[in-house]
Amino acid sequence: MTSIMPRTPKRLDPIEGIAPFDEQLLAMVTALTSEIAMVRARLDTCERLLVNNGVIGAAAIEAYVPDASAQQQREQDRNRLLRKVFRPLHEAAAAELSAGQGVV
Repeated sequence: MTSIMPRTPKRLDPIEGIAPFDEQLLAMVTALTSEIAMVRARLDTCERLLVNNGVIGAAAIEAYVPDASAQQQREQDRNRLLRKVFRPLHEAAAAELSAGQGVV
């Protein structure tokens, strides 16, 4: 299968006068947006293949409600992802605060 989407986001061109904290945030948002677009395209492919091959109907996909165990696992996965994604910002903010600079 050929994909027209890049596997890794391209580096952003430097922005004159931008604070390192803001540059890091912008890079994170750009990388996450690229990842979400790729995941959505792959999920769409999987759903279409399942429906087209008669494995499951489109209505079943829309009507699915996770049980308590699945919901708990999703919550744990979401929390782990959020900690991972925001770790660099948390560390940068902590470093600025400890240096007495504060975060604007």
